[in-house]
Amino acid sequence: MTQNHIGKTIWVATAYPATNDVAGFEALTWVEAKGNITLPQLGITHSMIDIPDLKTGFTSAVKGAAQGVDTTMTFREVSGDTGQTNLKAQAVDNDGVLSVRIVNGTGTDNAPQAGDAVEYAQGIAHSFQPNQGDNNSYEGFQAGFRQNDFTVTGTIPV
Repeated sequence: MTQNHIGKTIWVATAYPATNDVAGFEALTWVEAKGNITLPQLGITHSMIDIPDLKTGFTSAVKGAAQGVDTTMTFREVSGDTGQTNLKAQAVDNDGVLSVRIVNGTGTDNAPQAGDAVEYAQGIAHSFQPNQGDNNSYEGFQAGFRQNDFTVTGTIPV
């Protein structure tokens, strides 16, 4: 069976969870950001610490500190959409506090249902940019998202 991202939805909350787990994230107030074109790339990267060895002439590496991925999400403009309004506001806010929930919903119009697969992340929204207008573009925008903790995966609780 081919798997793709068709039907996934993105939801935003303008707060961080009390705990970085499914229960903590589900306690937040979520609003769908409609018109999503590109989902954020969730995850972490690590710095590499080089350890040279004069005797062998080889430099080995060990894994250093982790940091969240800095990614971009893109949207087509959906007038009056509260999720887009919240995301734009956080991207231009000094603090940019944002949590995201990506759901592979099985309900009507891909609405989340108990048991659906979900990914959660918390971080900073930043760098709001409206799409440049030309004869090939649509009205919309992009916003950056820098993850500040590990991704949480699970299912929507019953």
